[in-house]
Amino acid sequence: MTEIIVTLTKHTEKVVYDSVMDKTISHEEKKLAQDELRAFHKYASIIVLVLMGILAVWLFRQLAAPRMDFYNELWGPASLLVQGKSPYDTSSLNPNLSAAWFPMAIGFFFPLGWLPETAALRVWFIFNILELCAIIYIVQGDDRSAYNTGILVLLCLFFPPTLNHFSLGQISITVTLCLVLAAHFANKERHWLSALCVALALSKPHLALLAGLGLSYRHYLRGKGRGMIYFWTRTLAMSLALCLPLFIAHPNWIPDAILSMRQNPFWLYPSLFILFQRYFDAWGYIMWGTTSIFTVWSCYLLWRRLPTANAMYWSLALAPLLSPYVGSWDFVVLLPLLILTFVKINRAQKVFYIILYAAAWHGMALVQIQEASHNHFFWWVPLWFLGMSAFMTNWKTDNLRGCAQRV
Repeated sequence: MTEIIVTLTKHTEKVVYDSVMDKTISHEEKKLAQDELRAFHKYASIIVLVLMGILAVWLFRQLAAPRMDFYNELWGPASLLVQGKSPYDTSSLNPNLSAAWFPMAIGFFFPLGWLPETAALRVWFIFNILELCAIIYIVQGDDRSAYNTGILVLLCLFFPPTLNHFSLGQISITVTLCLVLAAHFANKERHWLSALCVALALSKPHLALLAGLGLSYRHYLRGKGRGMIYFWTRTLAMSLALCLPLFIAHPNWIPDAILSMRQNPFWLYPSLFILFQRYFDAWGYIMWGTTSIFTVWSCYLLWRRLPTANAMYWSLALAPLLSPYVGSWDFVVLLPLLILTFVKINRAQKVFYIILYAAAWHGMALVQIQEASHNHFFWWVPLWFLGMSAFMTNWKTDNLRGCAQRV
């Protein structure tokens, strides 16, 4: 009888052991399959981005126009800088507008000044395409897939503010990528690289303000006041480092920079500040102030609730609501949030999202073809896409998972 009991016990233990081993092997096989699938989509996405990037360069090669913002704001100042002249005294170049980008951009991209304008513009256009592809790749994170990548490339490339950005030779895509990378490097605890990206993004401070406040709050949560001060100190140090070429080539550039920025004419920007002021006079200031407080408070709540990367994408998208000084080409800061939302929703929601995108695209096209069309008529675009993302986001789960962790 004892032998029978021992035999049954050993048999039972063997069955349990085999069952556990089967489950372990099954789990490992499943994990291996997931890793292989993720690796496939990673490399497939890179191939899609390379092919579609090359196609975009060929398709939009005539879009970048000479003597536009790139000439006024970057190539002209850089060309003067490499000649040892004041980069902000561009009167000798007969620009359409005085230079207004902050000096970090000129200091970082000054080698463009050694090229003829046409060649530099071509390099800048290709660089913008590469930056856009990098944004699409990074923001997808663990939800990256070849088909998502293909669709997102089309959505981002044919986004009207993107096309306008290419035409003018603007720097807003660079600012967007820098802030996306700043969040990524902050997650990796690579603080000096993060500070470098923030410093370069401050070339357009009105687009980087909310993101900078968010990163300050993140560092405060991790290191209290000391952590926040270290973040500001690193950012200031990197900003000064980026300005070194200006100090070396023409030490007395600061008065010219101040004068140049003050000379830019005031015009009707597609901002809530201009909208409220135009239609509500003095009450418009109160309305804009109230909206700004709500925007900053929303940003605070987002940084408190969401992972760093996701909070950064929302901060970028909220920036046009806060800034009085913003152009429709600056609305490319909406793209990371568009990408984040698209990869988090299911297939049926993706179809609905594309329909809403198409409706916005049609609306922007209708505004553009009007005889009396003006840039300030695009004020509604950030509100539209913010509303789309807020409506389609599952706030209980989607944004609580980090999206841009693996690169």
